[in-house]
Amino acid sequence: MEIKFERFHLQSDLRSPLEGFETISVPTEVRIDPLTKRRSRIITWGLPSQGKFDFSKMAEESKGCFFCPENVLQKTPQFLKEIVPEGRICIGRAVGFPNLNPVGSYGSVVVLCHEHFLNLNQFTPEIYEAGFSVAIEIIRRTMAFDPDTRYWQISQNFLLPGGSTILHPHLQVIGDPIPTNEMEWLLDASSSYYKRNGTLYWKDLIHIEKGLGKRYITSIGNVHWFVSFAPIGFNEVCGSVEGHGSITTLAKEEIASLAKGIVSTLKYYYERSLNSFNFSIYSISGEAHCQVLIRIISRTPIQPYYLNDYTSFEVLQSELTANIIPEELCREIRPYFP
Repeated sequence: MEIKFERFHLQSDLRSPLEGFETISVPTEVRIDPLTKRRSRIITWGLPSQGKFDFSKMAEESKGCFFCPENVLQKTPQFLKEIVPEGRICIGRAVGFPNLNPVGSYGSVVVLCHEHFLNLNQFTPEIYEAGFSVAIEIIRRTMAFDPDTRYWQISQNFLLPGGSTILHPHLQVIGDPIPTNEMEWLLDASSSYYKRNGTLYWKDLIHIEKGLGKRYITSIGNVHWFVSFAPIGFNEVCGSVEGHGSITTLAKEEIASLAKGIVSTLKYYYERSLNSFNFSIYSISGEAHCQVLIRIISRTPIQPYYLNDYTSFEVLQSELTANIIPEELCREIRPYFP
């Protein structure tokens, strides 16, 4: 194995007006991802929490959207008959249909529930189990129609800071014949690791992280939950599904395990007065060196004075930041997992 956890400790000294102009030191830690070699910066300062935001007015004003139960079957698009003859896919309360404004070859939306708005502590495993079941059925049927569409993501953008334009909880399901940048980086690095070591990176990583005990959270079935050594966002939590490269091969038990881990993470976010988040599931068919991976990150919460969490560092320097030491995040979030 050649998994290395590299880090650099940086320090800025200044005379602070908050300390009577005494000299203080402000630390920053730069970490290098063991697989992709991408850098991220761990900062130890941040703005104080503004407390939990009251969404009642926002939810009331936007109620009755296209995704609400009285509209979803009348005002949303339908799939091509060659892909989904019935037009839409419905499992439980989840409804899947094509995205009216896709960003790729195949873009779909999965409405997760009847409720127009949910706080993070109100999501349940059952909601995500139904939503993922719809998403996987969309992927399976689309791949039967177009086998070249091998690269898929199932994502959730929650609230405006997460990039969502609709309050109603929903997923994005996007498939293309070419990978996203992130998928290509993961695929290339995983393949290179296998050629050098003859083993799967994700299997080796989980083995090491379990032994270290600093960032490994728990396993739920075949899904291993852990905190990234070099996060790509705030409060990042990851899950790797052992033995699967494509989400289309997951059994019901593994879908349930993914759902439980997401709900556990969202409960932790809620307790910390966070309310916006993103997650993405990376699914690549036909690649033996990859495993299904999910990443969940919190976004700057909606509050009276909103602060964007993406700066020139992220968008122009391609160097990501996180606002909590990963090992501390792991200790804090473990009790929220079953």
